[in-house]
Amino acid sequence: MMQRVYWILILVTLLLLVIAPAVLAGGGPDKFALRLTLDKTLVEPGEAIQVSGIGAEAGQAVGVLIVPFPASGANALATVEVTPNANGAFSATVTAPATTATGRYAIRAEQPPGYGALVNQYAWVGLCVTECTGETLGSMLPDTGGAAAREATPLWVFSGLLLLALAVNGVVWRVRPR
Repeated sequence: MMQRVYWILILVTLLLLVIAPAVLAGGGPDKFALRLTLDKTLVEPGEAIQVSGIGAEAGQAVGVLIVPFPASGANALATVEVTPNANGAFSATVTAPATTATGRYAIRAEQPPGYGALVNQYAWVGLCVTECTGETLGSMLPDTGGAAAREATPLWVFSGLLLLALAVNGVVWRVRPR
């Protein structure tokens, strides 16, 4: 009887470890589908960029930013806020400031607009101002994004400790004479 309880506890814990990350992320990978396209990826300082996007949650503003750090959205050079239509599509015009230095940047869209703070979903597309030398733009700054991570560490630590305790207890049951 005790061994049956032992294996049930292990299976339930493993199931929690598999399901919990999806639940904490607010659903499956299809829930967050924010995607961007730009009319150009090489601009001069002071030049406007037309940004189109799909996959936004209707009725919730989208922040469109030019940023040097696309993963965090920090230190935005320019920001525009737009409202997506009922289908989740949006468009915006964002302008590289006239003082923008030559280099790699990104157009980042985030929802809700947190301007580098906590957001539910985000995406970015690489952008070069004046020039990008050496590698191709795509290899330097790939298009990416997704759901912002929610903290699952306490659950992982607890589940790992529970599995360890169950494993040790299972070894003790096998070694100890009955």
